Amino acid sequence: MLPTKAHALTDACNCVIFRLDDVQDFWLVTVQSAVIDKVVERNESLDLAIIMNHIGNDPAIVGKVRESIATGLIETSLHGWNHVDYRTLPLKEQQETLETANQKMEELFGSKTRIFVAPYNAYNDDTLEAASQAGLTILSSEFDEEMGSIYDPDEPDSPDNKIYKAAAGSDLKDQYGVYHLPQAIGFYTYDSEPPTKTPLTRIESQIDSTIASYGYAVVTLHPQDFTVKDANNNPTEAISQTEIDDLDALITWINDQGYHIGTFSSTVDAQTPPPAVDNNSTVSDIIAPLANTIVVPSFRLSFGN
Repeated sequence: MLPTKAHALTDACNCVIFRLDDVQDFWLVTVQSAVIDKVVERNESLDLAIIMNHIGNDPAIVGKVRESIATGLIETSLHGWNHVDYRTLPLKEQQETLETANQKMEELFGSKTRIFVAPYNAYNDDTLEAASQAGLTILSSEFDEEMGSIYDPDEPDSPDNKIYKAAAGSDLKDQYGVYHLPQAIGFYTYDSEPPTKTPLTRIESQIDSTIASYGYAVVTLHPQDFTVKDANNNPTEAISQTEIDDLDALITWINDQGYHIGTFSSTVDAQTPPPAVDNNSTVSDIIAPLANTIVVPSFRLSFGN
């Protein structure tokens, strides 16, 4: 259950965060690029959730990510070292893989990130501790996958919930110092097989209600959302102009409502001091992943990111 408050927060961010999950080498490359290009063309922001063990060997994707970062509009985040359910990993392995992923992020793209977009939106208490130890202070899951100590779905507006609120005077985080900015809705819905397109009217309604409660709303995109589907509803390499046009229309609607599109960092930093920046970071040559494979995440009930 998602928040249902009808009143707006005072001095809220009133912003929408788009996160593009499953960014990786050699998979729907032209589609990934088309989504990024559309957002940049509109002079808007986007968070790229990158599977770090599966990037670094494809010049087209690495170049596109670097090019988009240079615009100042695009932010990067970890989508795991591999696309696995982090709840299945012991604490030490969670921390080590996140640290390895962030080191590669710095080598490839010039700086580390402080954002972890959990694969399948799944995490546990060890994940929060590991993320904190690895310097990751923003976690994006989804409301229905938040731990009970963070968010009670039966009491979505409880004052005991620890979902971050982007409003004046807010600095709400968990015991590990991690801010929780969960997905409010996806461009497609992955709780059934095959995934289904979420109507724009439903996305718009959810953005309204979530901003009213938290001051921001996270909308998740996947590359396959923007493909032409074959007879079995599987994504092809072809870009769906209809889906790109719908994203464009959604961006227009967001602006027409007086909202703006930001990043995870800009949403948190609007209310809290920004972290120190390492100005000595450098960008390395392309680094091949340990396993040169394409990751097409499986879609499971309750998970899909």
